[in-house]
Amino acid sequence: MQKKRVLVIDEESAFTRLLQDDLEQREISVACVYSPGDENGVTAFAPTAVVADKNLLTTKTDSFMRTFDKFDRKLPLVLMTGTNATTPQPIDPSMKAANSQIVATIPKPFEPNALASLIDRYAQVSQQTILDSEYIKALVASDRLIDNLVVEFQSKHALADGSLVGYEALSRLKTRRAISPATIFSAATEMSLEIEATLNVVDQVIKLSDALRGRRKKIPVSFNCSAILLTQVEFVDALRTRLQSSRNLRGSVIMEITEENRVANIKVVAEICQMLSRYGLTVSIDDYGTGHSNLDRIAEIPFGELKLDKEIFWAFCNDRVPITVLGSIIDFCHLRGAKTVVEGIETPFHLEKARLLGADQGQGFYWGHAVPPQYLVKQWSSP
Repeated sequence: MQKKRVLVIDEESAFTRLLQDDLEQREISVACVYSPGDENGVTAFAPTAVVADKNLLTTKTDSFMRTFDKFDRKLPLVLMTGTNATTPQPIDPSMKAANSQIVATIPKPFEPNALASLIDRYAQVSQQTILDSEYIKALVASDRLIDNLVVEFQSKHALADGSLVGYEALSRLKTRRAISPATIFSAATEMSLEIEATLNVVDQVIKLSDALRGRRKKIPVSFNCSAILLTQVEFVDALRTRLQSSRNLRGSVIMEITEENRVANIKVVAEICQMLSRYGLTVSIDDYGTGHSNLDRIAEIPFGELKLDKEIFWAFCNDRVPITVLGSIIDFCHLRGAKTVVEGIETPFHLEKARLLGADQGQGFYWGHAVPPQYLVKQWSSP
C-alpha cells in the first residue's frame, strides 16, 4: 500500500511515542531517528517528508545532516521548535545547505492534527514499494535492532465486569512502532537475535510480576514466544534457568505461543511446554484462528489459556463467521479447564459481542494502549 512516509528526528519521549501511534492511525508511515546509528535505516525507509526538532539538528548537526544526504531530492522539512511558530526563527546555515526544504515551523508540544495537516499539504505519497523487512535488515546490518527494542504492557480484563486480570508484554521497535513482532522476528532474522530479544522480555515480565506481587497484586503477566523458539535448546535452557531461580512463580507468568508462518514440530513443543509448566509457567495459545492452528493440532499442548485472534473475532462481529464456530472453540477450552481471551476489543459493540460468545477475558484498545512498565510501577528501572 502506497503511503506518505515521514521521518521524525527528535529525542525519545512519551510525546514522540504517542506521535508515532497517532500518525500511523492516520495511514501515515513513520520512522524515527533518536540517536546516532538510527539514521542507517533511513535509506530503507525512504521518507517523503521530514519532521525534526530544531534544537536536535543544531546540537548534532554533522550526524543528522548526513541523514538528508541520503536522498536524491530535497524533502519538505517541518521544524519543531519550543517557541511560537509565527515568530521568525534564525535558521542554522548547515540546515539551509542540507538536502531539504524548510516548509514550516511548529511549536512543541502541539496537537497531532496540526502536524497531520502540514504533512497532508507538503508530503508526497511514496511511489516506491517499501518493505518493512528491508528496514529490519538495515537495523540488523548496523547492529541496532536489539538496542531499539522496548517492552510495553497491555492490560487484560474480565469480560463480566471489566476488572483487571493481567498484562501482556509486547515488543515494540522504538524507531518504527507500527512494525509487528512477526515481521521483526521472521525467517530472515537470525535466531540468536530472537532468542536475545525474547529473553529480555522474559526478564522484564518476571520483574514486573515480582513488583506486582510485592504490592499484593497477584496479576499474571504474559510474554510471547514463537513455537519455533521452543525447539531451540539454547533458549529453552535459558528460560528454564530463569524459572528455576524465581520464587512463587506459579500463576504469575504466562507464555503465549505464537506460530506465525514458521511451522514447528508440535510434539516437541508440547513436550517442552509440559516440562516448563512444572516450574509454574502457564501456557497460552496466542492468535488462535490464524496460521496452522486447529483444535487437533493444539490438543497435545497443556495450555491453560487460548486467545482468539482479532481478525477472526472481527469477522464474527461482521457476520462473516457464525457464532457456532467460535462458540465451539470456547466450549472446547472450558471443557479442558482453560480460559479464553478475545483480542481486538476496541468499541462497546466489540465488548458486547465478546460477552455474547461466552469468553472469559478480553484485550484491546477499548481499555487502552500498551504502556511502558514505569507507568505501572513508579520506581521501575531499566535492566
